Amino acid sequence: MEIVLVVVAIAVIATIVGIAVYALRSGGQAAKQRVESRTTAPVRRPMPPVESFHVRGETASVVFSVPLGDSEAGDHLTELLSANAVEYVREKVADGLPLEGVHSIAVSAKRGDADELLTTVELPGAGELPDEAPILSRASLEHDPIAAVAAVVADSSVAAPTGRSDTLDPVATIVELSSPTEAHLRVMGIDPATMDLDELAVGFLRAGGYTVEPARSGFSMPSLGPDQVHTFSRASDSGVLAIVPHTPGEYPELDDKVLAEFSIAVAQAGPKRAILVTDKFSPYAMYERERRDPRLVFVTRERLQSFVDSFDLG
Repeated sequence: MEIVLVVVAIAVIATIVGIAVYALRSGGQAAKQRVESRTTAPVRRPMPPVESFHVRGETASVVFSVPLGDSEAGDHLTELLSANAVEYVREKVADGLPLEGVHSIAVSAKRGDADELLTTVELPGAGELPDEAPILSRASLEHDPIAAVAAVVADSSVAAPTGRSDTLDPVATIVELSSPTEAHLRVMGIDPATMDLDELAVGFLRAGGYTVEPARSGFSMPSLGPDQVHTFSRASDSGVLAIVPHTPGEYPELDDKVLAEFSIAVAQAGPKRAILVTDKFSPYAMYERERRDPRLVFVTRERLQSFVDSFDLG
């Protein structure tokens, strides 16, 4: 009898050990899958703002609050808006909108105050929506635009341009944008021909799949207003963004006091990353602060083009 009890006890212990090992392995695999999904899963960019939507007869019409400017809408912008129009209608259907009898979607944007029809998407069948278009494959977490611009910043071979002037041209005139990049900005309601520094900084982060919101209460800079400080996040990545625009008549170089305020605020709040974007020129003290704290990324006037290019939207 005692031998039987011992055998049973051993069997029970072996079973418990086996279950524990399986649970640990399963947990480890699940954790690995979660990490991999956070680092490789696509990130959704924001949908363009919709001004109006209606269905009349066989056509659903979507009008986006997207500025077309003075030039013709390019193929990339038209394709982006067409794909987003399909997804907008898909959301409406999910909310209960009947789509029976609808054969097409009219896609429009804004030319000044007027609506301009860009294209019409023909549906595969009445009330049948196509699959999501490949152009809406969102920003991948494998590409880190902030690390890309930081690498350019740290490259000593990238020299700052000479010929500084007290009169600074608008941001929209000093950065070069590809047609696809312009399209991504217009989709978010930003006109690249007239964009200001805030639209550039926030717009590119959002186009890169980041969520940008007002700054948390733990981060503040006395010299900046609350609308000049933001937080950004994308999956497990996060940070703080400060925007310091040049005001006509001001000295064209970033003040050392602003650098000190920013560094102190970062030290107190402890964000993972901290970006200061300005259309002013770089002061010498900036380079030393970057060396001391790798979290800091200063995007000054000389680096705005590198910031734009780092998002690889073209």
